[in-house]
Amino acid sequence: MNSSAQPLRRIASNLLWRDGRLLRDPLVSLTAEGRIAAVAVCPAPDRQPATAFYAGVLVADFPADSKEAFRRLAALAGRPLGEALAAVGCPAPGGVAVVLSGLDYATLRLTERVRMRRL
Repeated sequence: MNSSAQPLRRIASNLLWRDGRLLRDPLVSLTAEGRIAAVAVCPAPDRQPATAFYAGVLVADFPADSKEAFRRLAALAGRPLGEALAAVGCPAPGGVAVVLSGLDYATLRLTERVRMRRL
């Protein structure tokens, strides 16, 4: 094992938006560059060692200009999640991983409380 190699970062969330669809209870491993290295399903992420949990939807390929893309996304509050993400350009080639919170989980729509955290 190479001791200088960076360990993967493990993140769990309620949902993962990737390739135009949702995955429930994802456990995602990110590379040091913030790219997704692996995805698994994990219904009990709080029992996984060295795993951070973020409530919301993890978006794998959010546009790299995340602040501008989020501004446009927030203006689409009330729209279905998939429709809103497509409108801002997701998936974006060379995009970044973010977590969106402030969603209506029953309808999978954005609310006026939507927030973004870049990972």
